[in-house]
Amino acid sequence: MKQRPVLPLHAINSFTLLVLLSIVLFFPITASGQAGSVVQADSVVVEYFYEGGCLKCADAEPIVDKVVRGYDNISYSKYEIWSDYGDMKVYDRMVSEYGIATVPAVVINHQVTITYPDYNGDEKRLEELLVAGIENAPPIPENNSVQPADGRNILPELSLPVVLLAGLLAGFNPCLLAVMAFLASLTLSSKGNRTELLKIVGGFCAGIFVMFMVVGMGLLGVIKQQPEIKDTITVLLVVLIGLLGLWHFYDAYHLKVHDRSSFKTSGSFLQLVEGIEHRNTVMVSFLAGAMFSMIKAPCVGAVYFAILDMLIAQGKIADGAIYLCFYNLGVILPVLILGIMLAFGLSPERVNDLRENRRVEIRIVTGVVLLLLAVLIYFNII
Repeated sequence: MKQRPVLPLHAINSFTLLVLLSIVLFFPITASGQAGSVVQADSVVVEYFYEGGCLKCADAEPIVDKVVRGYDNISYSKYEIWSDYGDMKVYDRMVSEYGIATVPAVVINHQVTITYPDYNGDEKRLEELLVAGIENAPPIPENNSVQPADGRNILPELSLPVVLLAGLLAGFNPCLLAVMAFLASLTLSSKGNRTELLKIVGGFCAGIFVMFMVVGMGLLGVIKQQPEIKDTITVLLVVLIGLLGLWHFYDAYHLKVHDRSSFKTSGSFLQLVEGIEHRNTVMVSFLAGAMFSMIKAPCVGAVYFAILDMLIAQGKIADGAIYLCFYNLGVILPVLILGIMLAFGLSPERVNDLRENRRVEIRIVTGVVLLLLAVLIYFNII
């Protein structure tokens, strides 16, 4: 019998290597769902954002893990928000790219977002949202640009003109008009000096502007450092806005019946204002504006609280300074215009007459606006 020739060992090894190389070339290895792996075109990208020590995150994570394990085409990544992501923190990326400022949060294909207010601790609801988001995931945008595909989780944009208009609404109120008329009357009757009145107006407006900026940026800074308290602050602000709205209605009734406002002015504030002519005009008027911002917060600050709440809800923490500047500019603009008009001939008595005749209507309109804002914010409409 004729024996077949036996292939040399090196020939077998070469043949085996060729087969393996062909398999690698024509059947690529499927990417896993771990962070940093290659994502195939038909994969769904799921990103889970959490914070160490966050109880809500600890409750949500097993649900997210369970749902993700049920699918084969998931690229799944987890991010602790205070860890590094390139040259920035994960939190900053989460806010800038997705407009999310709270955890836990899930983002699907860089577009669909699921945050705690969407399910409010209901684990079954969270699971339903995850399944719906994954099975109906929109295509990943080209160049990884974030373009929200549906409006379910995207809040209406809070634009700078809207913020400026809200500031103007807060600026046109009887409290500010009364103080400005009082300051003008006091200054003109004692000195009759137009330049002095303009100094007082400028200092007073600067005091209001700086105080509102300090308080607003302080609050936004706390939320950026401790995002888990955002929901609590949102609820407190909604309650505060609603109560202030009701107070404006009560004050309209109080004005109608008793012909005086229920918003009381501090005696120390009046003493400070009355002594303005005997001290450094600009400095004292600045302090008067800052003090006015605090003691008249129910009168002027209600709309301000609403703006703060919307900034927090829409994740505009990093841009807070710009938005607050526009709001504060809106608040002081009517005061500046009124002060200039008083300095150039408008009678303080005429301003007082206008304030007295329309203060009930102003209170009612402000009350309606505040209650409407509280309801819209509570139901996540704005």
